[in-house]
Amino acid sequence: MWQRLKKVFERKPPSAEDLRKQALKLLRQGKPQKALALLQQSLELEPSNMEGHINAGVALYLLKRYEEALKHFQFAAALDPQNATALMNLAATLDALGQLDESLTILRKLANLFPNMPDVHYNLAVALARKGLKEEAIAELRTELERNPSHPHALQLLQQLMRR
Repeated sequence: MWQRLKKVFERKPPSAEDLRKQALKLLRQGKPQKALALLQQSLELEPSNMEGHINAGVALYLLKRYEEALKHFQFAAALDPQNATALMNLAATLDALGQLDESLTILRKLANLFPNMPDVHYNLAVALARKGLKEEAIAELRTELERNPSHPHALQLLQQLMRR
């Protein structure tokens, strides 16, 4: 019995990576509040960890705490200005905050950097359509459908825009 107790007390605290892994599981289970607590601990241990910032931003976004999420995505994008995940999440968060022009700028950058990335042209088309740029949106939807012909949302939006 004493040996077991000794092992418990000698156990190392979880690493930042361990905390991120646990948090990612919680995010996948739809528990962003619990994930966020672990991610905050992780970032205390490794304040410049890009994955930690992206995942913290995702948790905050899911909790509709967009201003806080924005800071994490901006930090991650500053660490790696060509990180597709950071940029896509940054664009979505800017959109959620009503900053459509800034979101469009990032989505255009993404489409240029990663023209074959799934959903990049679709997301750009959605933003363009919301901005009232119908012809540009249609062109982006056609590009998305060339790359992913079975994209149901792209097809649906294209049909809606063509009817208008």
